[in-house]
Amino acid sequence: MDLSPLVINSQGKNSNPSNKHDVSNMVAVVVTHNRKNLLSKCIDAILNQTALCDIVVLDNASTDGTKEFFNDGDFIGDRRSFVHYLRLKENIGGAGGFHFGLKYAMLQRWEWFWLMDDDAVPEPDALENLLSRAEHEKTIYGSVAIGMESGKKRLCWPAEIRGRKKEQFIEYYDLLNDLNEVEGIPFLGFFIHRSIVRKIGLPNPDFFIYGDDKEYCERAKKNGVKLIIVKNSVIYHPLPDDDITFRFMHIKIIYRSLPSWKIYYNVRNKIFIGKKYYGRRLWLQTIPGILFRAFVSLIKEKKGLSLLHVYMIAFIDGFSDLPEKTFCDIRKMDNRSR
Repeated sequence: MDLSPLVINSQGKNSNPSNKHDVSNMVAVVVTHNRKNLLSKCIDAILNQTALCDIVVLDNASTDGTKEFFNDGDFIGDRRSFVHYLRLKENIGGAGGFHFGLKYAMLQRWEWFWLMDDDAVPEPDALENLLSRAEHEKTIYGSVAIGMESGKKRLCWPAEIRGRKKEQFIEYYDLLNDLNEVEGIPFLGFFIHRSIVRKIGLPNPDFFIYGDDKEYCERAKKNGVKLIIVKNSVIYHPLPDDDITFRFMHIKIIYRSLPSWKIYYNVRNKIFIGKKYYGRRLWLQTIPGILFRAFVSLIKEKKGLSLLHVYMIAFIDGFSDLPEKTFCDIRKMDNRSR
């Protein structure tokens, strides 16, 4: 990765951030891959924040003209923020992107890091409202990612409220309190101070996709860090694809149809997290949930039988401490299951 990236501001390209008069101590870290049109909306929304914020874009080897978009640099206009564009030679997934994007940010002067995907569109006051609540550098804060469903604001990922026994997950925005201590925050408005990163390290790049944010939250909690989402810090984001919800052994299970390479990472990473952090819950919740999803795949999917092979490999690898399978290896697995 090039740690001397293209840096753009209103004065032109390749500017030195140290020359800027109004310096921001915050940066948004955005990971992207082949979604230039969505990314441009995300960047525009961050540049229009009421609180000054620089941007680091980590490009996972996009081939859709993303590089040319940043080489042009006209999108910045007369706005005061700096945009740092880093391009990787290969796609290392969201987990690798956030690992290297945050690593680069830690080498700079910023104090607070705001992590999100390229399809996020923060409301103009989302960062300002986070800052108004970010009173403690030993707490990770989060925006609320929502989409619209039949006129209602639905959370893209239900919030698991810490210490709440009944109806532990909140799915709709209106049910949130102003501040909500939760078990996890996705990398979608994830707001963390550099002192916490220094203490717990960087996201695990070996995850590729799925569970990298969950593992990072578990690691933070293990080190005494609280996780709080701020209701009035809102990010608009597409709702996940249609899913099926089941109740199995008192466990709420959400099933989504996924290609085999995504199933692999989903299952493998769940097992790795459960093994490292959950204790008995690995066997009482995680493993039963995976086995039930495998059963649903067998019945529901056209290639259900071949997908069982993917579940088996992911299961074995999950107990083998994240072997270094490459993205190409997993895509070959996907092709064999078609």
